[in-house]
Amino acid sequence: MAITDTRLVHGVIGFAIGDALGLPVKGQTRAQLTEKPIDKMTGYGTFDQPAGNYSDETSLVIASMMGLTQGFDLAAVKSAYQQWYTDSEYAPYQGPVVDIWPATKNALTDQPLADTQNDPGGLTRVLPLAYFLFKEGHTDLVNDPQALTQLSDFVSLTNPDKDNIIAGVIYAQAIINLLNGQTDLHVALRDSIESAAKYYTQNDAAAWQNFARLTNPQFAELPVADYHAASDPVSILEAVIWSALNTDNYKDALLTAVNLGGNTDTLGALVGGLAGLAYGYQSLPHKWCLVLAKYSEIVDLCRQAEASGYFPKYD
Repeated sequence: MAITDTRLVHGVIGFAIGDALGLPVKGQTRAQLTEKPIDKMTGYGTFDQPAGNYSDETSLVIASMMGLTQGFDLAAVKSAYQQWYTDSEYAPYQGPVVDIWPATKNALTDQPLADTQNDPGGLTRVLPLAYFLFKEGHTDLVNDPQALTQLSDFVSLTNPDKDNIIAGVIYAQAIINLLNGQTDLHVALRDSIESAAKYYTQNDAAAWQNFARLTNPQFAELPVADYHAASDPVSILEAVIWSALNTDNYKDALLTAVNLGGNTDTLGALVGGLAGLAYGYQSLPHKWCLVLAKYSEIVDLCRQAEASGYFPKYD
């Protein structure tokens, strides 16, 4: 199968490129990036990493994907995370972990999981699970009790809070909408928000209040507030969706997200996963693919995941 037909590669490579694009400027403010915006792959910066190196976001997405090649086995998924944390498996380098969300670190060191709604570690891992659920025939998460339970359990490995779970539902459903034939990323996102809003307003209205801004018909036209610099899953998801709705191609979506500042690797990664899938492999800037660390290895791992039978193929 040609790489242009492998939609798992589109999403995972798209995710990794966005992560690598944002990692060197993580923590910079929007004002700093407005003055000197990111427009290409750069190196070093915040974590002193070479150009093309990605963060924990991509490493854990790859680990999630490989764990799910055993089926829906959360022990296998957590084992894959441990391989990354202790042995640098799926990382772009050997050595100590450069960046990790607090709740994820607690989960991997068997510490109590408290206040996990303060970071988006559950949301950031959900991309491969969306592919997995789609392959298993789950196309409408909120009206599918088994799928909703599996997503909740998966997110709760590190972040057992409602905000990460609901954010994960919205993101995963948008991915599934794209896999299920929706060709417009904007429509895929709006349909996902609409279905989540309907379900949660009926079943957990208090929890949905944190996401209510997303249902504003003019959400994409709202000025960007300070939420882009926050690290909670609601703020991260808002910034991701805002960036996607205000662009119509992969490159612009990533540059818009990363230049918001704050958690730039996280924003770039999440937007990159959506946009990579929506706009396809040929939309990925060739120079960025060439710079991405372990590009060929990531593609090979995607092939292995497809061969497991738990991820969709597109012959």
